[in-house]
Amino acid sequence: MINSGKYKDYYWIEIVSEKYDMNSLISEFPEFIINKYLSIISFDSDSFLPTESEFKRGWIYENEIAYFDEVTEFELTQKSLFDIYDQWLIFEKKQRFKTMEIFVNYGGFSTDLNESRNQLELADTKRFWSQIEEIKPQKFILNGDKLIFGTTKQTEFEKVKASCQQCITAITADSTTSESTRNC
Repeated sequence: MINSGKYKDYYWIEIVSEKYDMNSLISEFPEFIINKYLSIISFDSDSFLPTESEFKRGWIYENEIAYFDEVTEFELTQKSLFDIYDQWLIFEKKQRFKTMEIFVNYGGFSTDLNESRNQLELADTKRFWSQIEEIKPQKFILNGDKLIFGTTKQTEFEKVKASCQQCITAITADSTTSESTRNC
């Protein structure tokens, strides 16, 4: 299932699929992150605390947020950076901020304000957008019950949306002929 939309300056897409996740997104679109400034809000439902070797490579840890300035291809290939229930913000220039709530831990979290959900879920989404507006990342990625990608660049949004649609189409085609083995 794919859901997408726009909120102010941000284009966003949500996909629910076991075959398209954060690894798929990063593998297909590394240029969205390489040479950018990464802030990891959540890693496997909690803070990402860099190891000693990661600190030596340039990671910074402040206010329970891990930062890496100008992400390299090597750093991005380190599978220890993401797991499940991850929440990333990506910037064009160096930025530090005091805090951001970990939204990816909320079951079924969605960036869609138009979904018919209960008031508590809608309040979570409103807080998310309020914090995004305050912090102003160029992109965000949440990898929890859904993979959520948001960007201020419509071209990036269109690329990810096309990739997600292609993946879903392939999975659907595979499931009608045999058990799906495709990884998107």
